[in-house]
Amino acid sequence: MKRTPQRAVAELRELGSHLARDGERLLGADAVRARLTALSRRAEREWLALGPGSAGLRRGTLQDAAPLEAYVLQRGVALRSIYRESFRNEPALLRCARDLALLGGETRTVPVVPTPVVIVDKEVGLLPLDPSDPLGGAVEVRDAGTVRVLHLMFEQLWTAATPWKAPGGHEGDSRRGRDHALLLLLCEGHTDESISRRLGVSLRTVRRLVADLMQRLDARSRFQAGVQAARRGWL
Repeated sequence: MKRTPQRAVAELRELGSHLARDGERLLGADAVRARLTALSRRAEREWLALGPGSAGLRRGTLQDAAPLEAYVLQRGVALRSIYRESFRNEPALLRCARDLALLGGETRTVPVVPTPVVIVDKEVGLLPLDPSDPLGGAVEVRDAGTVRVLHLMFEQLWTAATPWKAPGGHEGDSRRGRDHALLLLLCEGHTDESISRRLGVSLRTVRRLVADLMQRLDARSRFQAGVQAARRGWL
């Protein structure tokens, strides 16, 4: 049976309550903030956020969440967020979603968000100990089977959610910020190793991003990629 957003929300809320009892506890906002910061430095593939970014797992404020998620995007990590539909009526949250979209983040909306969740590289999941008290701490889950279930539920909710595009956005916006940073480094003559250090991602990730960029630009060399990007107004 296909899950509706309401059913997926209910199942995720129930799972969150169970994990809050059995996972590793991070007590207090400072402990949660330190763990999320460490995860943002090690993430290599994807950062999934349910709710207003990671705000509900930090201090409950967008001022804390946005810089961390912007940093994740600048490192070339894919970021997908699911917000509640009413976020369009909240200027601070709308501005956060718009800014992250310009850096490459993707956003979708659902009627109700069950509880803040962050899932990193299908390896780690974080949920608040108590969704009504984001300052109380979080629970960290690393069990492969449990994280897989969390990831599956996020994907089901993502599939059922409504895509959101930043005002004035167009096809390809989700990659613009990442492409811009990478192209600037390439044009400055940085090696893959240097780019890896500057962006804080693995050498393998850099090579994958460069290959993808050259393919989309139909370029046979990095120099040609820079020329093509300039012609298309990417720089």
